[in-house]
Amino acid sequence: MSRNSPSPKDDLTQLKQKLIHYKSEIRHVQNQLKSYERALEREKENTSFWKKKHAETLSTSEKEVEIEGLERELDLLRNELSEQKIIAEAFREKASRKQPIIEEKIVEKVIEKVVERPVERFEKSDILCFFQHSILLPEQSESELMIFGNVIIQNQTSSTLHSPVLCLKMQPTASSTLSGKIVDEKSIEASSIPSSSLEWRYAHPKWNEKIQNDGEYWIKPIKQTSLKPKDKLLFDSFQVVIPLSSDKTSFILEGFFYSEEWQEGIPFLNKVVLNFP
Repeated sequence: MSRNSPSPKDDLTQLKQKLIHYKSEIRHVQNQLKSYERALEREKENTSFWKKKHAETLSTSEKEVEIEGLERELDLLRNELSEQKIIAEAFREKASRKQPIIEEKIVEKVIEKVVERPVERFEKSDILCFFQHSILLPEQSESELMIFGNVIIQNQTSSTLHSPVLCLKMQPTASSTLSGKIVDEKSIEASSIPSSSLEWRYAHPKWNEKIQNDGEYWIKPIKQTSLKPKDKLLFDSFQVVIPLSSDKTSFILEGFFYSEEWQEGIPFLNKVVLNFP
C-alpha cells in the first residue's frame, strides 16, 4: 500500500464526519420545516379570524379581494414548505445510504484487508432538481391561468457536472406556452435584448417542432457550461400560460436534468400538477 494512501481508520473517520454532517443538515432542515408549518398554521388562523370579523362589514367584492390575497400568501407558504420537505427527504436518503458504507469499512478493518474498488458514479439523489412555483388564478373576466416559477438544480456531489441541459415537458401539449429568458441560438448575435438578460438558449436544433409536437422545451445555459460541486444552476422567472376551456381537465409540468455524466436524465423531485373541475 502506498504511504500516501488513506488507512481504513482514516476512511472510517471521514465517513463518520460525513454522516454527522448529513444528520446536522437534516436537523437544520427539519427545524426550518417546523417553522414553516407553524407559520402556515398562523396564517390559517388569521385567515379564519379576519373572515369572521369582517363578514358583516365588507361587501362581497371586498371579501373576495381580501380572501384572494390571503390565499396567495398561503400558496407561498405551502411552496416554501414543499421545498423544505423535498430537501429534507433528499438529505434523509443520502444519510441512510452512507450508513452501510461505514459498516462495510468497519468489517474491512476487523479482517485487516483493504479492497480496491473502481470509482463509482454518484447517485441521482446527490443532484437536487426541483420546481419552485406559484399560481395566479384568473379573474372572472379572464380565460387564462398563469404559473410563475423557478427551476433549481443543486450539485451536492464533489465532482463538476459538464454541459447541463434541461427538458421541461408540458401535458397536454396543445395551447399552453412557456416563456422565460430563452432565445434561439441563431438570434443571439442579432438580438436587441441586453446580453445580461440572455441566460438560456434552445438546445434542440428543431426546438419549435419539439414544443409543438411533444410539449418539450429543451434549453441550456449560454454562459454556465458546467456546474461545480455545491453550486446551483437557476432557470428563474419562467411563466406558463394555460388557456382554460371546458374540455381541459388537467395540466402537468415536469422536468429532467441532463449532463455529460447523466445522459439518461434525472427527473425533478416534484411536478406542477393542476386539476380543473
